[in-house]
Amino acid sequence: MIPSLNPNTELFLSSLQQIENLRSTAEQQLSSGLRVSVASDAPDEVSSILQLRAQIAGVQQTQQNLTSVAPYVESAETAIQQAIQVLDTATSLATEASGSTSSASQRLDEVPQVQGILQQLVSLSQTAVNDHYIFSGSQIAQPQYTLTAAGNTVQQMFQASAPPQIEDPNGVMISLGLTAQQIFDDQVGGGPGTGKPAPDNVFTAVSGLLTALQNNDTNGIQTALSNIQAASAHLNDESSFYGAAQNNLTAAGNMAAQTLTQLQQQLSNEQDADAAQAALNLTQASTQEQAAMSAEAMLKPQSLFNYLG
Repeated sequence: MIPSLNPNTELFLSSLQQIENLRSTAEQQLSSGLRVSVASDAPDEVSSILQLRAQIAGVQQTQQNLTSVAPYVESAETAIQQAIQVLDTATSLATEASGSTSSASQRLDEVPQVQGILQQLVSLSQTAVNDHYIFSGSQIAQPQYTLTAAGNTVQQMFQASAPPQIEDPNGVMISLGLTAQQIFDDQVGGGPGTGKPAPDNVFTAVSGLLTALQNNDTNGIQTALSNIQAASAHLNDESSFYGAAQNNLTAAGNMAAQTLTQLQQQLSNEQDADAAQAALNLTQASTQEQAAMSAEAMLKPQSLFNYLG
């Protein structure tokens, strides 16, 4: 019968296996850069690592969302600034037409220009980015306002729902926009559905000027001028909303970047390998293996007869 290996041989094989495990672990860490690659590497740390990874994924999604909506906010602010410039032209025309030296024929000559202004304003209310009408609330597939075939009357196509919001990294909701009605068709009380235009209603102010010019109504022109000035101030207020929205998006983006850096550092501390230590372990494993093999080779060789009873 062949007896079991002697204790020295068992100790040698056990030590050799430990050295091989150390080598394998060091090589894996150096190749992957990770101290924890699978759950068995550190079972008690896996839950924390998975939670950090989920948090990082959430922040990265927030960053993508913030980036995706930025063009809509920027385009909205630009459209309102253009509308303010258009109203400046309307103000000049109304001021000129309200003067005592302006004749009925001269006022009629301004009608096509004012019609063009009304068309420009409706067009700006239809501003779209990536085929999304940005002033239509959640109904992004169509504009809220159109101009009738005659070109003199603005028509509301639907009652827009509230515009979308977006979360910052802390879960705080950021308002991204306003509806075309809020911007261009302000109603008494500030809410939709009243059916009564507010004094600063952009469409009504310009339409009023158009009607007054056609009728040579000097009092109507004066009223329209006052309303256009109020409408311009209203647009400036709405522009401020978008300026604040842009600032909020920028702040949220900075916050997300900072949070992501912190989480990634925490994850690195949890799972990344210490490259210097892994390299040292690999060197030590190689040295120990060579020493063990040399020591074993120096022992008196054993033949098969040493194990035969």
